[in-house]
Amino acid sequence: MSKWGLIGLAWGDVMASLAVAKTKGIQNIIYIGPYPEIASFIEHQDFISKVEYRNYSFKDRYDFMKYFTRMANQFDIDDQIRFLHREFYLNSICPLETVESCQCDWSSTKYPLEIPKELKITDNKREEAEKFIAEINHPYILIQSQSLHTNKENSHWPHWEEFIDYVIANNKNKKIVFVGEFGDDDKTAENIIDLRGKTSSVEVLFHLAEHSDLTITVPNSLFHWCNIKNINALNLCHDSFHQINPFYRYMNSLKCKHVFHKEGLDRAISIYENQEDIDISTLGCGEWIPKNLFLKQYDLKARISDTQLGAVDFALSEFKNHNWFFNDDFPIQYIWNGLKYIPKENKNIYCSILMLKEVDNILSFCNDKFVSCNRKLDINENFVLFSKYGNLSKHLKSLPYIKNLVLINFIGNNQDINKTLEEHFIELPGSTDKVKLYTNIFVGHILQQ
Repeated sequence: MSKWGLIGLAWGDVMASLAVAKTKGIQNIIYIGPYPEIASFIEHQDFISKVEYRNYSFKDRYDFMKYFTRMANQFDIDDQIRFLHREFYLNSICPLETVESCQCDWSSTKYPLEIPKELKITDNKREEAEKFIAEINHPYILIQSQSLHTNKENSHWPHWEEFIDYVIANNKNKKIVFVGEFGDDDKTAENIIDLRGKTSSVEVLFHLAEHSDLTITVPNSLFHWCNIKNINALNLCHDSFHQINPFYRYMNSLKCKHVFHKEGLDRAISIYENQEDIDISTLGCGEWIPKNLFLKQYDLKARISDTQLGAVDFALSEFKNHNWFFNDDFPIQYIWNGLKYIPKENKNIYCSILMLKEVDNILSFCNDKFVSCNRKLDINENFVLFSKYGNLSKHLKSLPYIKNLVLINFIGNNQDINKTLEEHFIELPGSTDKVKLYTNIFVGHILQQ
């Protein structure tokens, strides 16, 4: 008997939920929500065979959203399915045992949060958008400053109005097209076209964005569409959209830029005036990894949320004048984080063969900060070895000749490693329970010989 996938909530969550359905190979979908156009959108996708729609009113949405948010948080999923199956009489579609959750995984513990890049717009919504584009008949900037589904009261980026005024005044000879649910009477300048409240679906906005020179919006389904279609876009974040948010973590288009809630008007103006693709070498660790290594969020969360990062950062700063050797599976984000300590003059970074691919990804964007990437351990230069504690067993014969060590995941239960450390090294200030810094007592004398 065919499986049915159960999906709820609004556009962004539904788009991400379709990735779960695709991964599970489920082609029959039950969508429950107040938006019939979403059911039509789901049915239009090539990997979906059949859609059944059950609705509740928008004003009652909070009575039912809680069941889908629990599913998204991987909380008692079977209980939520049983309730929804009974409440919406889904037995007329399929028996309970054939229903599975395809709700996107906010925790990213079972399924990575992502949106299929091959999603497509329904034909009638594309035609509607094309009529608007014909009426505009000029290059344009698309602005959606409000979204019923993503913005709570007083959560907006606080400089929206000033920024919109700046864009209108500095429009670069482009039309300004406003879209969204709300319409005001104050957007009546000659270069403004106000389509707020005049479009039938967010799909129309998707197509308008595809033909815009720039889309300015909030972190909603329109921005997600810009990301998967690699459209030039600027996201002015509300206060709950940040680097921990799972929907931020999956975004990897270099054409999509963010102004976070805490950032000021100058940041938005600077991005608006310089609309080139993101320069990867300017990104911090949390931004750079998803945009370059294309890690799934559940992998990235483990890497970025590591409590050892601060201690390793201290070690990198302490040993910034040394050459660095990173052993095997040393976490890649630590290496990226450490590049800020490398001066532009000659500097060597060493990595093991197993790290070759990811380290080369990093170094290729930082070629003004390093000279070579030597992958031999038996080097005579002064260097510090960054390693997981357990990996030292591979290098016991070399350890007496290594001047400095930074060890993570320190367990301390390997007798051979501990004996070598006790005989040749002293622990340095700055060590923590799981990150240890050592310097060799004798290596200077050994190297001179």
